[in-house]
Parts: sequence; structure tokens; C-alpha cells
Amino acid sequence: MRIWRKGWTPEGFSQTYAGGMTSEILVILSPHVTAADREGVVRLAPPTQSISERVFIAQAGDVVAAQLRAVPGVHQVFTGGESAGTLPPLSDSEALFAQAWMSSKAQKKQRLGEGLDWDTPPMTPPDPKFPK
Repeated sequence: MRIWRKGWTPEGFSQTYAGGMTSEILVILSPHVTAADREGVVRLAPPTQSISERVFIAQAGDVVAAQLRAVPGVHQVFTGGESAGTLPPLSDSEALFAQAWMSSKAQKKQRLGEGLDWDTPPMTPPDPKFPK
């Protein structure tokens, strides 16, 4: 089954084969990436959020993420399971952006009653009624 998505490119909207289910990826380009190489990366994985010309978040499937790793000018592609210790040298703002994204992808603590109504047993109401 093919999944098509629309993405922003400098030329406007284009349709890109996502190669399966898409998810957020963090793309970090090399410091000396050429404009032509960056253009090729943007065509494969259009940025949805960015902090600079070389650090951005995109929506892509596993196939596209693998293709990006082989594109000239791409330093690293993160899918969410990596450690922040594997980040290349970045500016302060780029590092904060990348660490925040990685933190958002980290496994979240499962809370008792997560996703249930507040009054589902054994939960208690947030504001119990006090006697008058």
C-alpha cells in the first residue's frame, strides 16, 4: 500500500512517497552542507519545524529515513530511540532544540488510570465533596 503525503519544498507542494507509516524524525545536516545537497534533503523530508538551516524535524517513513542517511550533507538522522549523548557539536539553540525533541520521544512514565475517566475505579474525584 502506498501512502502519499504533501510536504513543503521551496518550489511549493510536492507529493512524496513516504515508504510506509510516517513519524517524526530529527535531521541534522553537516556544518558545510551545500545548497544543492540541502535542497535534496528537503525534497525527501520537508521540514515541519526547524531551529536553523541545518537542524529540523520532518515527517518520514522508515524507508525515507534510511535514504536520508545516505544523502550527501546529512550528518545524522534520529528516529527517537537514540541518546542525547550521540548529538554532534551544535550551537546552544540547536542543541536545546534537539534535546527537547529527543526528550519528547523518550519513554513516558505510565500513570495509574492513564486515559481513563477521573471517576473510574479505583480513581477518586479530584475535588472530593466536603461535608457542609
